[in-house]
Amino acid sequence: MMPDSVAKRRLSRQELGWLLAQEARGAADALREGVTQLTQGSAPIEIRTGPAEEVENTLDALDDAIGMLSLLEAQPGTRDRRGRIDVASLLCELAPNARIAIEPGGGTEVFGEEADLCRMLHVLVSQSSDPGADVASTRAEIRVCREDDLVRISVELGPDRSATADVERRWLSRMAMRLGGRLELEGGTQSLLLPADGASDQREMDALRKELDQAQKLGEAYARELASVFSTAITTEPTPPSERTAPERMAPATARFELLISAAAALGRSLGHLLEDLRADAAVASDALGEGAELAQRLTKRVTTCSELHHELRRLAECSPAEALSSTEFVEAVRAGVQDSRRRAARHGVNIRLELPATHTVETRPETLGLLLRALLDHAIAATPRDGEVVVRVLLDGRQATLTVEDGGPPIPDNQGVALLKRRIDPTRLGRPGGIALLVADAAAEHLGCALSIEQPAGGRVQLRLALDG
Repeated sequence: MMPDSVAKRRLSRQELGWLLAQEARGAADALREGVTQLTQGSAPIEIRTGPAEEVENTLDALDDAIGMLSLLEAQPGTRDRRGRIDVASLLCELAPNARIAIEPGGGTEVFGEEADLCRMLHVLVSQSSDPGADVASTRAEIRVCREDDLVRISVELGPDRSATADVERRWLSRMAMRLGGRLELEGGTQSLLLPADGASDQREMDALRKELDQAQKLGEAYARELASVFSTAITTEPTPPSERTAPERMAPATARFELLISAAAALGRSLGHLLEDLRADAAVASDALGEGAELAQRLTKRVTTCSELHHELRRLAECSPAEALSSTEFVEAVRAGVQDSRRRAARHGVNIRLELPATHTVETRPETLGLLLRALLDHAIAATPRDGEVVVRVLLDGRQATLTVEDGGPPIPDNQGVALLKRRIDPTRLGRPGGIALLVADAAAEHLGCALSIEQPAGGRVQLRLALDG
């Protein structure tokens, strides 16, 4: 049933009072601005100070009177239903005999109070018929459509024989502005434009999804380029000694390791800029949608993945291929590498268990050894499912030390271990992590002169095995 306040033909005393209060307040503001300009102008201040103060006092009194008028004209009683309201459904109820054109699937919902929207639509439709006609029986043509973030309700104006038609348009315009919309008059067509419900949220969601897709594509492009550079560095045949330039006259393993470091430095800088944009997008998504929203969680996960890759690249770029050999406590180096990896393991929900002897000393390059240990641990952590365990063991046999890093990832066929280390196959084809950890570990092991292999005992788990001579 339509409320009595909506069914009224013309604007009520209450509605007219509200309109006059709004226009009077606008006039008072304009007068106050003019008085301010006069008091701050170039004319002598002593001539204008007295009248200006009197006008200011008068304007203050006018503001108070307007405020009281607004309170008196406020609708008493409880507030009407407020929320998401379909204006097309309201029009069908207000004017059941009208010809209403609706775009299917356009979305004609707006957010507001039902009584206010009913009254606005009633006044709008009433101006399309004769002044004495009933809106419920009008056969006017009404069009409802969606235009970007607005819902447009258009009617053809009827005979303008009402003395209050202009006042009604002013009231409609004020009410539309109050809801964030506007009233348009073009020729004989009058249109009421109101903000569509959820339009701003949907626009922000679309923008965030677009940025997420772009960041994902850019990240995939970086990953492909990185894999291509590393694969080329590892699989390229060495140049004959007679044809090498001065920088190339070094051991093939050292040359490949140095090439990887140069590539990591360049890609790390580019990925750093991408990571800054991703973090900003993740913060916007969390603020706008809440941390529990699916899009915000996906974006946060992308930030974590890129951050880990950026950290690996930076760690590789900071390593020096010209590092000198020195006596290094191997067991303590393993313990330190595990300690540095525990934060990443905690993020992935993985536990690290150590089985280490008391002490063992090797002659090696400590910085490169630390890089190698971190790469092995990073791969094992990424391969192990949440709540799984990575086991790190050091076995001693005379002066030789063997490190095994056992993970809970998918099995690897016996004939695929070398190809996986050399990046001749994509690790993701075997269900393994697709990062750069194995590439870095293999290049660092070759540079140190160590033997690195992937093994899997019968019925056991995958092991990355590193053998070092004391």
